[in-house]
Amino acid sequence: MKTAIYYFSGTGNSLKIAKDLTERMEECELIPMAKFWQKDKVAVTSEKVGFIFPLYYWGLPRIVYDFVENVELDKTNYLFAVVTRSGDVNGIPLIQIEKMLKTKSKTLSSGFFILMPNNYILDENVTPEDDQMERFEEANRQIKEIVKVIEANKKILEIDITKTKRGIEKMNKSFRDNVYESDEFFYADENCNNCGTCEEVCPVNNIILVEGKPQWQHECQQCLACINYCPEKSIQYGEKTLKRERYHHPEITVQDLINQKKEKKSRI
Repeated sequence: MKTAIYYFSGTGNSLKIAKDLTERMEECELIPMAKFWQKDKVAVTSEKVGFIFPLYYWGLPRIVYDFVENVELDKTNYLFAVVTRSGDVNGIPLIQIEKMLKTKSKTLSSGFFILMPNNYILDENVTPEDDQMERFEEANRQIKEIVKVIEANKKILEIDITKTKRGIEKMNKSFRDNVYESDEFFYADENCNNCGTCEEVCPVNNIILVEGKPQWQHECQQCLACINYCPEKSIQYGEKTLKRERYHHPEITVQDLINQKKEKKSRI
């Protein structure tokens, strides 16, 4: 395959972008990073490789960091990244990727940020619907331009990847180091109807049902798929989410998220 796009998505924004890029490019394969979660090495044979994922704490999600660190790119000569975000272009995800690629004698050819609706309801309300539509329209425009850049092998980076930001790097590292245990604040309230959607959409199989109720197993990526896809809005995070709306991309289904997972191992 000429181009391989590896993606990670919790509530569908990054998956929608990844799907749209894949459909517009020739000989392009869409592959979920979650399928390779906890693998030491991931061999890639494509000439071009893209990483598509959301911005987490100004940098890379834990699962994306681990994937890029473990991927083998000996046969790849063009690398690109697309980062979905809900706020300003502040952060270091492209810088982080470039540092890891240098250890593999590779470099990032192009990198882009796409503004999408907010899904991080642990801190903020969801983006109003009118603004969501505007962001979707602008994303479509950007995707067309990104395809042109990739197909022409151009080198375009939307931020300077040579500059380090030590304070932000420390904050992102602290998030990655502690994210697994962040699920201790999740719970299902009395509206839970035991449907199991939360268990199905978790990309790393971190949720199991015990007597019909979800229990988190401390391997959380804080992608918020469980809380945003719950049809009853019954999953909460402490008291922060009690009065907040939920969001997931309207074109990304529960089945789409299930498809990004590797097979679930039985727990003893």
